[in-house]
This record gives sequence, structure tokens and C-alpha cells, in this order.
Amino acid sequence: MSDFDYDAQDYNLATRSGVSPALLAGMFPADRKAWDNDPRFLGWPAHLQRLHAAISEGSARLVGGLETVLDEPEGSVQEVMGLMGMNRLGLDLVAHVHGHHAFEDTDVLPGFLGRFPQLASAIDLLENDHQFLDQALDQSQSAFAALRNDGVAKTEVAQALEQAQRLNKIINRHTYDEEDILIPAVLNAYA
Repeated sequence: MSDFDYDAQDYNLATRSGVSPALLAGMFPADRKAWDNDPRFLGWPAHLQRLHAAISEGSARLVGGLETVLDEPEGSVQEVMGLMGMNRLGLDLVAHVHGHHAFEDTDVLPGFLGRFPQLASAIDLLENDHQFLDQALDQSQSAFAALRNDGVAKTEVAQALEQAQRLNKIINRHTYDEEDILIPAVLNAYA
């Protein structure tokens, strides 16, 4: 267990603006601009980044789609929800992110901790993120499930949109920070 307070603004996923410099001290430097030109980036690091991009794109699509639905007349909400796939996308996103993090928690993060013990505090941060995200995903699931009901109204769409926006923000923050922690370690391991 790390000696930082996850509820502090600099560490909590909902309030931080990036990984705390204090937490990054002694770790591998993240130089995102150099990744595309590094042959070691191909493989697992690029795969992780593509997975994260797909999650972020799905999350952004959900937000944009729900905003579009709210612009429709009340009587056509149900039909537009089905045509755009918004009545399924939120639940699909929740299931995908839960599965992705379950894999990271059981396989990826323990492997990194074994290979890079200097990442212990950063991995603890990511594990705390996953717990925080799990709670947000569970809250989102009920809001998104309401979109599958017959006669869904704009009030349910607005509630789902609010939850989707919150989820989008924390997903993007977490995936970016996770890449800044894990990818440089992989690149340096094969230097």
C-alpha cells in the first residue's frame, strides 16, 4: 500500500489533472512524442494504446449520441435511441471496460509490479483508479439500462448523458495516465 491519500485532489481520478510529479519521481520518463518512432512501441504498447483509444472513442460516441437524442422531439426519442444504438452502447461500454480492467487487475498490473518494483506506488494508484472506475461503471449501468425501457423519456436520456459525461472524463484521465506509467517501463525494459 502506498503512502499517498487517494482521496486527495492530486491523486483522485475525478479531480487530478495527471499523474502527480511526486508519484512519477524515479520512474521511467514518458515521452509520448517519441513513442511512434520507437520500434519497441510496436506490439504491446501500441496494442494497449489502441484498446484505450477504442474505449475512449466509444465513450465519446455515447456522449455525442445522447446529446443528439436530446435534440429530438419527445415522441421520437425511443425510435432514435434504437436507430443510433444508444440504447445498447452504454451497457456495452460498461461491460467492455469492466472486462478490460479485470484483465489488467489479474494479469497486467501484477506482472508489471513483479518486473518493475519501482512502479509500486504508481500501480497502487492505477488499482485505486480501477476501484473508483468500477463504482462509476456500476452507477452508469443503471442509468444506461433505463435507456432500454419502452417509452424512454428525455429525463432518462438526460440522466444517462450526465453519467456518460462523468464516465468519459474519468476514462480519458485514467487511460492517459495508465499509458504514461506502463508504456515507458516496457520501452525501457527492451532498451
